Amino acid sequence: MILNLTKKKYLSRSPLYAISYILRMRGMIGRSFRGADFDAMVFSHCNTIHTMFMSVRIDVVFVTSDNIICGLKKALPPWMPFVRCSKAFTTLELPEGTIDLTGTEIGDIVDLCGVLTAEAEQKLKDNKLEVETVISFKESNK
Repeated sequence: MILNLTKKKYLSRSPLYAISYILRMRGMIGRSFRGADFDAMVFSHCNTIHTMFMSVRIDVVFVTSDNIICGLKKALPPWMPFVRCSKAFTTLELPEGTIDLTGTEIGDIVDLCGVLTAEAEQKLKDNKLEVETVISFKESNK
């Protein structure tokens, strides 16, 4: 699960982490989020993407190594040769409209590997989830 901790909203319930060479190369080519068993693609160590050969518009969220959103692209159309955010460490490809639906903004903090208990998930749905602390990616590796 990918959570926007700042807005207390989830961006993705079942992301697909593109860790293999084949997954990274294919990305969303020939796919759509509709009917898929995933609702986001996550590319770590990635600050540049393309939408060549794709058939759907996507929202793109660029995230720093500190898990802070540093760039957004809404409704990115197919056939863009490259889209880049130099500060990004991870790139999320999401269904079109996700950014607006969740109110996601530059500067928001995200959890890219979130797991919620049933109780916490209900609180998130009810917008009553309290976020007490956030440890950045860099701090957790010290």
